[in-house]
Amino acid sequence: MSTSSRSFKNESNPLERANSHEELIASLTRINTFNPPIQTCSTGWTFHGLYYGPTSIAYLFLRLSQHYPDLMFKGQSLRDWAEAYLDLSHGQRESVDSNHCGIANEMLAQLAVRAVMAEDPSLAQKLCSYEAVINDASGSDEWLYGRSGYLYLLRLARSGFEDDSKVTIPVDKAIHTTVRRILSTKQPWTWHGKYYLGAAHGSFGILCQLVLSSPSSAESVQPILSQILDTQFPTGNFPSSLPPGSDRLVQFCHGGPGAVLALRSVRPYFPDLRDRIDCAIAAAQRDVWKRGVLTKQPCLCHGIAGNALALDDDAEFQHFVAYMASAVLENQGWLDEAGRDDQLVGLYTGEAGRAWVWAVADKNLQKTCIGFNDV
Repeated sequence: MSTSSRSFKNESNPLERANSHEELIASLTRINTFNPPIQTCSTGWTFHGLYYGPTSIAYLFLRLSQHYPDLMFKGQSLRDWAEAYLDLSHGQRESVDSNHCGIANEMLAQLAVRAVMAEDPSLAQKLCSYEAVINDASGSDEWLYGRSGYLYLLRLARSGFEDDSKVTIPVDKAIHTTVRRILSTKQPWTWHGKYYLGAAHGSFGILCQLVLSSPSSAESVQPILSQILDTQFPTGNFPSSLPPGSDRLVQFCHGGPGAVLALRSVRPYFPDLRDRIDCAIAAAQRDVWKRGVLTKQPCLCHGIAGNALALDDDAEFQHFVAYMASAVLENQGWLDEAGRDDQLVGLYTGEAGRAWVWAVADKNLQKTCIGFNDV
């Protein structure tokens, strides 16, 4: 593979294909081998909610258990492994405020995942109890650290309790209040003083969480979405922030792949913009195919794993995921740091995210991104 500074030169036609089920098991094996569910001085964990850390891996195993209820891994069910990794978080506490309340907040992520796993309404209610401090007069609205990430965690908690009013009523109330708070923010939404557009810190991520959490909010944000669609580069990519700089980042967190994932999810709620959304998705996907085989570690946030999910064409999708097969990981040196840093197995930073994409390929699941638009 020839390469530029950011991406490998992709083939003109989709050629590569891997055995997705075998690669899923290989991915889970690397997680468990390099970072087993133990806490020692030499193999310490860091705790960043669903972004990376043991809670993120627990969430992967929980979601996989819903698609592979009978799969045994090393003699245990996937749900047993979810519980083992989640147990590492016992005693871990993290402050919650309006600047740190997104999917990377360990305390909030634990509550959401534990509520579903334990089927414990009190944990979902506790998650809702943080709504007042999260929706104060300051803070962030983006997905990774802000209020729209809190919306995802609320949806996650609610997903475990279909018709239980002890959960649905407080969760729906917290969602309603949080949506109103985000909509009240002076436009444009900013993070650290910068007008970001991407899925992680910007408008695409915020719009996606708003509309998935409260479909009735679509009417209020339609003008914002219309303006954002106008920012698309001639290449099909989207700027990472405005005013637009160089057209160079083609990844989930900044650029076209995250835009596609968000636009796919919100498309049904914007009938007046549907044709424009379809054109934007098609143009972005052409660019992802051309420039999206990234040289960075193949992860969900800024690597080929997240980019693969943006491709509707199955042959193109399968071609992309083949670039993160075990043999390629080894040949490219992407496993050289295995066992030294728990980010290498994290959900958005490494192996756990790859495992999710292998499951999508294996089960032909809807191409959603776990932790972003899968619930």
